[in-house]
Amino acid sequence: MTRILHFCAMVTLVLLSAQAGAQALKIGYVNVARIESESAMAKQAAETLKNEFAPRERQLQEMQKQGNDLQGDLDKNGAKMPVVDRQVKEKRLAVMAQQYQQAQRALFEEVEARKRESFAVFIGEVNAIIKRIAEAEKFDLILQQAVYNSSQIDITEQVLKEIAKRSAGAGK
Repeated sequence: MTRILHFCAMVTLVLLSAQAGAQALKIGYVNVARIESESAMAKQAAETLKNEFAPRERQLQEMQKQGNDLQGDLDKNGAKMPVVDRQVKEKRLAVMAQQYQQAQRALFEEVEARKRESFAVFIGEVNAIIKRIAEAEKFDLILQQAVYNSSQIDITEQVLKEIAKRSAGAGK
């Protein structure tokens, strides 16, 4: 990551020095974190993921409830149960706990993989919008990461408006 930032800084300096005598350099900045948190496109992607995995989350909740019920039964009545019955229930509880942990881990891994896929698509669309803005307004450079940026070069609001237009057009 540090090498990338150094490379970007060097490229920026080369561009600045090469164009210093020819014309003014037009630079823009986009706050991707803000776009991710505020755009309808990102909110829709998050809602889609939530809906996609909701049935499996409900299954996990049901598994957890069954395990809790069985544990409660053992806690309440275990001392009164015949030893064989208690051992059967304890083994069943152990199996249920293991199945729950496996299902929970699998769901987590799948959710994270889908989040990465969804984010990659989202960033691709955002970058396409940024590129169209850059070409239309003749920007020389648009940054998505910066230690500091002036509000004069921040085009995040413009990108958010374009995303909103695209989202409104897709909803029709």
